[in-house]
Amino acid sequence: MTGDQQAAVNEGPLWLRVRRLLVILRTEGAGPMREGAAIAIGVFVGCLPLYGFHLLICGVVGTMLRLNRLKMYLAANISNPFIAPWLLLLEVHAGAWLRRGTFQPLSVEAVQQTSLATLGLDLIVGSVAVGAVLAGLAGWATYAFVRRSRHQDAYSELSRRAADRYIRAGVVAWEFARGKLRGDPIYRASVCDGLLTPPAPSAPLAEATAPSRVGGTLLDVGCGQGLTLALLAEARRAYLAGAWPAGWPSPPQFDRLIGIETRGRVASVAAAALAGDADVITADARTTAPIRAKAILLFDVLHMMSLGEQESLLASMAAALEAVGVMLIREADAAAGWRFTAIKCGNRLKAVVYGAWTQSFHFRTAAEWRACLVRHGFDAEVRDMSTGTPFANVLLVATRRAS
Repeated sequence: MTGDQQAAVNEGPLWLRVRRLLVILRTEGAGPMREGAAIAIGVFVGCLPLYGFHLLICGVVGTMLRLNRLKMYLAANISNPFIAPWLLLLEVHAGAWLRRGTFQPLSVEAVQQTSLATLGLDLIVGSVAVGAVLAGLAGWATYAFVRRSRHQDAYSELSRRAADRYIRAGVVAWEFARGKLRGDPIYRASVCDGLLTPPAPSAPLAEATAPSRVGGTLLDVGCGQGLTLALLAEARRAYLAGAWPAGWPSPPQFDRLIGIETRGRVASVAAAALAGDADVITADARTTAPIRAKAILLFDVLHMMSLGEQESLLASMAAALEAVGVMLIREADAAAGWRFTAIKCGNRLKAVVYGAWTQSFHFRTAAEWRACLVRHGFDAEVRDMSTGTPFANVLLVATRRAS
């Protein structure tokens, strides 16, 4: 446990310290080799007939070797009530074959004629042998999976660092950040696909991928926990440290990052995670004076408003956007059939869970969203933003219409 992690655990009331400790246990010992070792040792310990001591063994060994103790103990639960009987049977047979050259007969008479000492030695020898084989397979599979996923996709490491900003907020906030940043394609597209720093149409490829500084302000309306802002901050750090993947468009580097969020508790989580990198304002963008910006984000925000409020907010954002700016809007396509129905059901379920029984939603088709932006003086490109999900989301990339 690092000094910062130790400080995080020691701060606040007991329930908060326990919550932070669980997150730290979940993330310690990261890396293909160390995670593979933790799983392998956990499986081996779970195969040993030392029931009642698996947790203690995992805790001691994990601490000594600085491996992930939580993952190790979870792997040790291979000897759960559903698998343990079959595992014991396999170990007894393996031990008998290794010690006596024959499998242990399972008839009542054969078992009665075999001494407890013989069965016990068979079990011990068999548990070590079977445990070693299963541990090797599990450790190799874990190492290969983690190593392949990290080497194939540098974005996973970027999203991990962004999600780790929410460790202090607790397991729920951290797991939510991990899931959204990995599973929702809007985050990768907005940060890693050059959408916030689009090259001029005539720019050659070398210029399109060359380092560039956007400057100005990025405004994230309805920022929630500030996931996009966290990802932008980590992208900037990676680029300045020389760790940005070759071939990717250079990440946008704004002078200032601002998030606006109406929910006070969620805004406080965002502010804590983004301290020093972004400003989070607890306010309603519909009634707040517009902030001049070079880039504006509206992700899953407009459908929460009435049609009139949508028009009013877009007019306000159009007035706030700089002449060479870009506005990214992610919304559902109401013409997408059952995939749009899935979005409606998900939004209604979320409203019920959070107690917003009277919340109303106002969706439009992709064509209607584009026409709405055109009315406010934008050229809008519609991109599919549903890859890897069952939902009918689209991304509208809006820039000011040329005179």
